[in-house]
Amino acid sequence: MRAIAATSKGIGLRNEHIHALCHQPIVPQLDFLELAPENWMNMGGLKRESLDCIAERYPLIAHGLSLSIGDIQPLNVDFIKKVGNFLDYYNIEIYSEHLSFSRDKTGYLYELLPVPRHQANIGYLADRIKQVQDIIKRPLVLENISFYHQYSDEMPEAEFISALIDKSGCELLLDINNAYVNSKNHNYNAMNFITSLPSKSIRYYHIAGHLEQEDGFLLDTHGKDVNHAVTALAQQVIQYHGMRPLLLERDHHVPALATLCNELSQVHQSVVEEKQVGVARYA
Repeated sequence: MRAIAATSKGIGLRNEHIHALCHQPIVPQLDFLELAPENWMNMGGLKRESLDCIAERYPLIAHGLSLSIGDIQPLNVDFIKKVGNFLDYYNIEIYSEHLSFSRDKTGYLYELLPVPRHQANIGYLADRIKQVQDIIKRPLVLENISFYHQYSDEMPEAEFISALIDKSGCELLLDINNAYVNSKNHNYNAMNFITSLPSKSIRYYHIAGHLEQEDGFLLDTHGKDVNHAVTALAQQVIQYHGMRPLLLERDHHVPALATLCNELSQVHQSVVEEKQVGVARYA
């Protein structure tokens, strides 16, 4: 089994590609796959057999959807234990989630909503993160989300994330497209945000396409090719923070596996610029 290295590149595991990933030759430009454990860990039968096949051929990363680390409900310990067992079974080292909340007292909201970036919330969130890490016996890797609402008197996003990392020991999934979308929608400099984050805590990167509305507002859709401006930002990110595994997200209008892997290779080649910059920082 190949290891996931700083120069590795991957895509999300989608139903459209399962048959090809199992039955066609291993794709040389595809170094790993990212999956949502919630979509797999309770499955049996043919679907689980397909995952077993894929896991023998490609390294896996887990990117969750249901943890809701930022809500005020008790953590779902049984669910977290099941995630931990799933990670162990498939030898998945990286478990990432969203720095957000998606539940209230009535249940799941099926949206990733921003956590109020207040100093008073850092200790509460850090305690919850530590609980998760104690159960899964891995660092929890949290993603900066795209957000469309802001609360009053908030800390700067990078300052809040950095303080949370420092207090909890969690790691960061830096979503480059989210940083770009937020910077345009909320009128700030994306690189100022990015350079304020701790390099040593960045575990891997996401990159994706977005949709620009007629009024110029950006929506993080994961349904289009990566925008040239996002690729340019990714080049700056790698120049500053160094290489990390890069995951191309595509959740809607998913093309054929070969087409998506070609885009992955083109994006990776573009942002790396054949320089292998900063690889030593990841080691």
